[in-house]
Amino acid sequence: MSRVISFINLTGGVGRTTSAVSMAVAFSEYGKRVLLVDLDPNGGASFSLGLETPRLSATEIFSGRPRALGMIYKTADRIDVIPANLTLEAAALKSAAKKDGEYILQKALENLEYDVIIIDAPATNSYLAKCAVVAASEFIIPTRLDILSMRGVFSAIELIEKSEKKKYQILPTMVESRNKSQGLISADLNSRYGELVISPGIAKWGGFSEAVGAGKSALSLFKTSDGAASYREITYPLL
Repeated sequence: MSRVISFINLTGGVGRTTSAVSMAVAFSEYGKRVLLVDLDPNGGASFSLGLETPRLSATEIFSGRPRALGMIYKTADRIDVIPANLTLEAAALKSAAKKDGEYILQKALENLEYDVIIIDAPATNSYLAKCAVVAASEFIIPTRLDILSMRGVFSAIELIEKSEKKKYQILPTMVESRNKSQGLISADLNSRYGELVISPGIAKWGGFSEAVGAGKSALSLFKTSDGAASYREITYPLL
């Protein structure tokens, strides 16, 4: 059975997709067979890996065609991807009305042969986010160290705990070590959650945005960078 990890924060702009993509590639570099499922209709993870206009996507899962293996694409980053596009939202709305509809993703993934499946969940308290929670056994909650992002963390934890799942970690992103406001929020975060916080997190770095534009992960485009090393370092204990 695959290990399924959802990356979730109900606030956008927190480095969720960058973290999902980067850690997926890091797992692959450590010898794991990895599938990344893009569950955000905006398709950020798909675009980040060079899949701009996929013919088949995660829409197939929510349209009742979960066995359509053509929706799994191989990438230059040596991970497989089920991409997303704007058709996903409409398919999800129809699927949400079905009995036990929130289990559809879990059922579609349960027989796939991967070591690790990573889900990039949308930044909304939506049906798709709930599907991402139901399908996963572990969670990474990326967050910027600001008040709005922290609200998204609390909402994500509430959603996770409603599912009676407890295995989550919080990943600070875009960290600026000399930012006093971030320092105060970081102290509060560590006081609340202790060892559940992945410290010191991921430093702010422009290379992550540059990698998105190139359609590759930062770990592939900037192999020896500090940013790439940071994601490898936080992935290693999860092997």
